[in-house]
Amino acid sequence: MLIISLDHARKLGLVLLVTFSTLAISGIDSAPSYQLSKRSLQPPVINVDLSASASLDLPQPGFYANGQPAADFKATGHRDDFDDLADFADFDDIDVNDQQQPEDDEFEPVVEEEFEDEREGAVMVINKATKQPDTPPKSLPSDPYALYTYEKPYAPAPGSLQPGKKARQTFIVGDVHGSLVGLNGFLKQVKFDAKQDEIIFAGDLVAKGPQSLEVIDKAREIQARCVRGNHDDKVLRWKGFLDSKKKSIPSDLVPNSEHHKIAKKMSKEQYEYLLSCPLILTVPKELSANKIPIHVVHAGIDPSDNISKQLPWVLVNVRNILKDGTPSRKKKKGEGWAQLFNDFHTKRVKQGEPDFLIVYGHDAGRSLNVKKWSIGLDTGCVYGRKLSAYVVETGEVHSVKCPDLGLDSDED
Repeated sequence: MLIISLDHARKLGLVLLVTFSTLAISGIDSAPSYQLSKRSLQPPVINVDLSASASLDLPQPGFYANGQPAADFKATGHRDDFDDLADFADFDDIDVNDQQQPEDDEFEPVVEEEFEDEREGAVMVINKATKQPDTPPKSLPSDPYALYTYEKPYAPAPGSLQPGKKARQTFIVGDVHGSLVGLNGFLKQVKFDAKQDEIIFAGDLVAKGPQSLEVIDKAREIQARCVRGNHDDKVLRWKGFLDSKKKSIPSDLVPNSEHHKIAKKMSKEQYEYLLSCPLILTVPKELSANKIPIHVVHAGIDPSDNISKQLPWVLVNVRNILKDGTPSRKKKKGEGWAQLFNDFHTKRVKQGEPDFLIVYGHDAGRSLNVKKWSIGLDTGCVYGRKLSAYVVETGEVHSVKCPDLGLDSDED
């Protein structure tokens, strides 16, 4: 097990930037070449009347969508990509004619095919886009399968702060991706005490590895907190669709994919746990080692927007920022969002804006990525590398070796 202090990791990161020219990123002076201007596109708010949507298996009372109790059901939904908008025309809040369509070169032609649906044995129509967009869609129509909580505050469990116990530890853990053996090995190595310590998963508990549902069960067992990752999101939307009475599969959900197979096997309890993971979980400054708030997200943020105005697509997908300021999930063009965010946030803090730390996962290609205002924790556990975690109270990073599952790494 590797344990390094944050200061040491930052120094190590500086050495790596100097040593590997391909990873070296120019300093603050060059950052303004990126047009990080605020954009007007924001997540839409869709008010859904529960009585008009009785066929949908919606969150149970007590679960929240964008801060509103599900019992009241004024929920905010989101969509990662463009679906068949006609499917949602029966929602009064959505005007299909007002929705922007993708440019011709953004998708391959949409095709229709038939798919046998196990729910009723009915033949379903799939409106399938054959190419996933690399940047946020120009509009964000909502569907009833993808309800999310935008942000939640973090508070320790009441029993974890009792006097006389050992110092509590809150671990923010990188992507597990269905590697239950890797997760159990990590918990053992750090001597995790479920009665005292707490886990916050930085998203993508599921997919790629062989034990996605078992990982969810383990998270529930230890009462872990979590944020939603891009793979979690696909499973949730598949589960929402399978539990609904809709006849047309959203265009970016691929039948017989691993996300589809995981969703078919999910229990109600597993679904509700994963659904409860917000897009952002905020740890108050009083609990952190450096006494600044910590925002836990899965992928990252758009440096041009306030933390409370991030697009859901960005929070679960972003890796780079293109020259025109557009977030991208690919790394072939542009610069890493974290580098640009750190450059600009340093300037903002000097100008008196509040400082905060972003802790995230998602980017196994860049592995452990420690900077002044951000910490990337996806160190490729599912590919046989390491599972890493940031300790809120001490500022240390723990990395534990994971078993090799024989999987080839991929960018998603």
